[in-house]
Amino acid sequence: MGMRRLLQLDFGTIQSELGARHFIPSSELLGSVDDVFKTKEHGYRRIDQATFLHILNFEAGEAYSLAIARADLVCIQLTIAGTYSRNMGDRIASVGRNSLQITNYPSSASDTAAGTRLRGILIVCERQHLLNHFGLRTEHIPPIHRPIFTSRMGAPHALNLPMSLANLVIADQMLSCRYAEPLRGVFMRAKGLELVCEIVSQINALPARGALAMVGASSKHAAIGTAAEIYRREPHNPPTIAQLTKRVGLNRNDLTAGFKETFGLTPHAYGHMARMEEAERLLRTGEISISEVARRMGYEGYSSFARAYQAHFGRAPSTKPST
Repeated sequence: MGMRRLLQLDFGTIQSELGARHFIPSSELLGSVDDVFKTKEHGYRRIDQATFLHILNFEAGEAYSLAIARADLVCIQLTIAGTYSRNMGDRIASVGRNSLQITNYPSSASDTAAGTRLRGILIVCERQHLLNHFGLRTEHIPPIHRPIFTSRMGAPHALNLPMSLANLVIADQMLSCRYAEPLRGVFMRAKGLELVCEIVSQINALPARGALAMVGASSKHAAIGTAAEIYRREPHNPPTIAQLTKRVGLNRNDLTAGFKETFGLTPHAYGHMARMEEAERLLRTGEISISEVARRMGYEGYSSFARAYQAHFGRAPSTKPST
């Protein structure tokens, strides 16, 4: 095994220092790490007085091992893309794409290979705050995982939950946020709270016997749903297939096969359909011109939009109801 950069973090220290601040860059906690984490932002952001989040959206410039100490803090990690190994106690587990894991153990060590591209969300919350403020219920959690929420010492096993469409949509909105401060901070706090609420609701809805239908096909289905949501949310600037695979954590073959199975269309065809349907909706309002609709849908001009519209609907674009 090659040399790894050794890094150490104490989440309890981060939590206390964020009490009077909204964001702490990793450079203040780890020193110079620009060569380790290649990204625009790498740090920790406060959601509320007992909860903070970390956006994982970087490429590992070199192999590193990150030792983490946590004092009675529950870690919720949603990983869309990238893999690394985590050591808790005497257990070594792989953390992979499209996974949702919840842990609370006094310490852990994570090893990440050089060149790994990690994309996801980490939320850290004081255990009692998760129970009292968010109303998390533990009665249906499998006994082996229940100490994560009922004990300061947690458990050396991660609670794995199925990835839901709502989880992925919220995470993608956070990872794709282009707001500058202070709007970025407001947006991240709101979306972070929304994600915690969604996950707590998911836990509270566990069946009485605590059965967990784990990832596999369900996570792929959720990823396809997220990709479709992205096309519908961004019809003016639809992502390329390469961009979409990165955002939802599927490879090109799985993405294409999933769209064909779910919608009977390729991703490109689905994206075009979503774009045309939004254009049609805008035209039907009768409030804006065809040229303005073309502009809003990202076309260079009226002619290119009109050709695409004619090819899709079999008629020319019009602001009048079709007969």
